[in-house]
Amino acid sequence: MMTIPIYRRLPVAVFAFLIWGMLLTSVRAADNKPINGAQIYQKMCVSCHAKNGQGVTDKANPFHGRKTLQELTMLIDETMPEEDPELCQGKEAEQVAQFVFERFFSPEEDKGNASRIQLTHLTVRQYLYTTADLMSHFLGNARVTSKENGLRAEYFSSRRFNGKDRVEKRIDPVVDFQFGDKKPLEKIKNAEEFSMKWEGSVYVEETGDYEFILKTENGARLWVNQQEPIIDEWVSSQGRPKEHKATIRLLGGRPYTLRLHVFKYKDKSSSISLQWKPPHKAQEVIPQRNLIPQQFTGTFIASTEFPPDDSVSGYERGVAVSKSWDDATTSGAIEVMTTVIKHLDRMAGTKPGAKDRREKVRQFCHRFAELAFRRPLTKDQKTFFVDQHFDPQLETELAAKRSVLLIMKSPRFLYTDREFAKPDQFTIASRLSYGLWDSMPNRQLYDAAKAGRLKTPEQISQQAERMLDDPRAQAKLRYFFHHWLQLDEKEELAKDKALFPEFDDQVVADLRTSLDMFIDDVVWNGSSDYRQLLTADYVYMNSRLAKVYQVDLPKGESFQKVALDKDQRAGVLTHPYLMANFAYHNLSSPIHRGVFVTRRLLGRSLKPPPQATEFKDGDFHPGMTTREKVAQITKPSACMSCHSIINPLGFSLEHFDAIGRYRKQEVKKDINAAAELVSVTGDTVKFNGARDLADYIARDRHAHAAFVDQLFHQAVKQPINAYGEKIRDDLTTRFEKSGYNIQQLLVEIMKVAALHQPQS
Repeated sequence: MMTIPIYRRLPVAVFAFLIWGMLLTSVRAADNKPINGAQIYQKMCVSCHAKNGQGVTDKANPFHGRKTLQELTMLIDETMPEEDPELCQGKEAEQVAQFVFERFFSPEEDKGNASRIQLTHLTVRQYLYTTADLMSHFLGNARVTSKENGLRAEYFSSRRFNGKDRVEKRIDPVVDFQFGDKKPLEKIKNAEEFSMKWEGSVYVEETGDYEFILKTENGARLWVNQQEPIIDEWVSSQGRPKEHKATIRLLGGRPYTLRLHVFKYKDKSSSISLQWKPPHKAQEVIPQRNLIPQQFTGTFIASTEFPPDDSVSGYERGVAVSKSWDDATTSGAIEVMTTVIKHLDRMAGTKPGAKDRREKVRQFCHRFAELAFRRPLTKDQKTFFVDQHFDPQLETELAAKRSVLLIMKSPRFLYTDREFAKPDQFTIASRLSYGLWDSMPNRQLYDAAKAGRLKTPEQISQQAERMLDDPRAQAKLRYFFHHWLQLDEKEELAKDKALFPEFDDQVVADLRTSLDMFIDDVVWNGSSDYRQLLTADYVYMNSRLAKVYQVDLPKGESFQKVALDKDQRAGVLTHPYLMANFAYHNLSSPIHRGVFVTRRLLGRSLKPPPQATEFKDGDFHPGMTTREKVAQITKPSACMSCHSIINPLGFSLEHFDAIGRYRKQEVKKDINAAAELVSVTGDTVKFNGARDLADYIARDRHAHAAFVDQLFHQAVKQPINAYGEKIRDDLTTRFEKSGYNIQQLLVEIMKVAALHQPQS
């Protein structure tokens, strides 16, 4: 027995329209004559929404967002007032909707309530990427040119890595060897003494903390993005295998240099396994697809812990300023400064003792400030941020310290868009880079701004399309899809071991990889068609997943693209990871799935549940299906105001059990996946399973607009409504005309954001 809400409280919706119905009286006058919309509003709505639509303090139910008159009418008819939605329906719902629409949503009256662009500082993610790219500009950028995957391996007949003792060089796909008491290669002289080293880089797709693990009984050292080893166990354990671990933060969309040295000397046996535990995944041998034989310069990654960003709008924004945030920016500035001083001569292009060293360091600080501020410095800025610190009485290092600290704490660095007049070329460049990369402009984009080549929509498109080829854009889009599909809202994805013994941590990790590979395939190959996200009939599977989900797979351990029955699978909607994520530990959940589809895919708003409902299996008759249980528990009229939307969508996905495995029966009854939904236009839509639902979402304009909303907010970090009343509709139309091209939609979004200027 457990207590669960009828559906989870998800992030605040774009449109919050909640009426508590404190005046439960008829909406008709005593003489039974109809009253107008203004009178209905005064009688039934003002107690929560206030006279001016701003909401009352204790309930905070303001009007904001955008809805069509038809959508607003339907919402009121179905859900208002909360205590008894039947009190305001039909003609009365139309009247109050017309009043609300004209009074609060019209251009004349809505100016004071409209969403607006806010001054925002770097989010945590943007801070990490910006400081990394700022330092890389001077220390070297990583650009992958190798077409191979794996690590460069060298094997030696001694423990000293002497060139004369090297017996073989090759590319190893992974590092996972059990040699026992044997020699790794016949060429090695004896099994008692030898050494091996692997060099290259490890590529990561997602930002977060990565735990690296070495399993060996021999002496070993591992370097990852460091000059010093993160694991240093150069004394062997005398035949007793041990597991050595180290955790470091890495940024997604980048390669990091990796070196592994291992030796054996008179140990009884030898083995080596190079593993990791990425964010949200299980421990595994580092796959070949993440290893590159090419090596790169180390990347600066700030270790400072920042407070979480504000996410009340449903996406992360840098609007909250607190003492902890200010302290974190100071700590980050000191960390950057310390690294700069450590590599000062390299970054300034000079040498200790050189006659012009001081002047070159001063010029370096000018350039550092220019890049940090994302624009050329004025004469006064050069003096304030750099030159005043290079007093003849101060040592060069101290002058550089003061300058860098002042630069890193300046609002010119910490805030992403400070211009509230017509944007200049450098503002446009920053909007593009933060929209697509969450980072500062690179040299090519900066030079385009300097040359005045960011003036027209065509020039913006050209730059944006070029920037999409950068791994940082791919990392940001992956971050967006994880947010859109709510992949990270659960700490762990665990199931009943008695019912699903094969569903372990490794299967969960494989499922997440499978979903990422599917999304990458749709977005970055071919037409980048949004509809394929919903309707594609294939998944990526490896042998482990194929066994759990009973899929025939060609020989091979790696992930492969597998076509399935199109009536049983429909893109992300039915991907096993998503189906398992929106389910209970022992059974499916039409409610969780229905809420997800309603809010995320269809973009429809829902009220928070009035109260938690205790779910007791013992209260249901034996042999009831999950659908029957949900129908019974949500039967009260107070529930059905929202569950008339949620349930049909969730019931359409009942062919999938708690781990997302397709089934035809539950408790010896045939699955009933048929359902009917009243759309926002008032039409009745019929579904008979996931394929019908996926096809409906793929062609529904409101779903298209919801996707536009989600992508705009994640890219721009500002409300879409602040860019004009028609922007959502315009972008949705362009999206549809492009063949639902996701990459092209992102380009169109960046054109809107980059060229936007405040209304006078």
